[in-house]
Amino acid sequence: MTVAAAPGPRWLGDVGQVALAGVLALLLLPVGWTSVTAGAVATGWEIALLLALVVLHVAVATARRRPLASYVAGALAELVLVAAPDLGGPTAAAAGSDYGPVLLPSSLCFFVLLYAVSAQDRRPWPGIALGIALVGCLLTVVRLSGFDGTGLEGWTWWLMVATATLAATTAAWALGRFRATRAAWIDQLADRAAAEERQRIAREMHDVVAHSLAVVVSHAEAGRMVVGQQPERASGILDTIATTGREALTEMRGLLGVLGGESSTEPQPGLADVGDLVERMRAAGLTVRLEADEPVQVAPAVGLTAYRVVQEALTNVSRHAGRGAVATVSVTSTARQLQVEVRDDGVGIQRPPGRGLRGMGERVAAVGGTLEAGPSSEGWRVRAMMPL
Repeated sequence: MTVAAAPGPRWLGDVGQVALAGVLALLLLPVGWTSVTAGAVATGWEIALLLALVVLHVAVATARRRPLASYVAGALAELVLVAAPDLGGPTAAAAGSDYGPVLLPSSLCFFVLLYAVSAQDRRPWPGIALGIALVGCLLTVVRLSGFDGTGLEGWTWWLMVATATLAATTAAWALGRFRATRAAWIDQLADRAAAEERQRIAREMHDVVAHSLAVVVSHAEAGRMVVGQQPERASGILDTIATTGREALTEMRGLLGVLGGESSTEPQPGLADVGDLVERMRAAGLTVRLEADEPVQVAPAVGLTAYRVVQEALTNVSRHAGRGAVATVSVTSTARQLQVEVRDDGVGIQRPPGRGLRGMGERVAAVGGTLEAGPSSEGWRVRAMMPL
């Protein structure tokens, strides 16, 4: 079982967000603050603009924890920058004319906020945030055009501003949606892996418990019948019950260790252990014939699958085939394929396939093979074909 690495602590991401806000404030805020204080605007507008700049940078710091609220605050701050009168002063003199406060560097913080809400909030908020941002782009272009963008120079300026704002807005939103989609995809993969692991463990538990209990119950019933007439056989019957119970406990401990996040040190059964499995079923009173080629090297997953198929099939024979049924286990291989077949001459399973047969099919499919299970001319047959 592969355990995914745990994600980093949430506070580490918060520290990174605050660090980003600090860097942006250090680089962008002094220029905007100086431009506003020296911008020759009314005191009320000066206070409103300074407050808007501070809100933008604070919103960046809180965007990871509260993306929607931070975005709303940033959008309102941007609205103040769009609505405010042009700034004059030394910066305007250096630029050649007065300019709108929305051109202050701190306006770039809005794109960080748009990214945050599109990446972290659920629908419909990312779409609503994009709509608000596009309306803001329109207002910004209209505000900066001054309603007098005539002539080639005016239209060039208008198109440049429109293209820049739309491109930045769309890029920030698209990056956020990409991150959200990627995170959802990773979560889906993790959920699927967890579900497959639960199915695998459920199959292991079923195979171990069903097989072991079948052997224990058959020996207990046989012991009850023969202990009075042949007391010397009681020791052998009890030894088989104890051995089967110990093996089941060992496999169960391995499964529980995996569930607890530990790596199991117990070797998993494989193709080489099929002969021992057949001997145990014979000792449990089932007549079993084994027809096997010379052992071949197979992948551990294929070997475990072959073992579990034989185990489940023989358990079903002991439970459903009826008294006196004879089972035959056949293990053959070619250069590319391993075939495991268990057939019997009993009455077979008389009800729809249960967890055992479904589990066998899932196991074989997991290693790229196919499984056939159903009535045959003799009784019942299970055949698994797996690639080598």
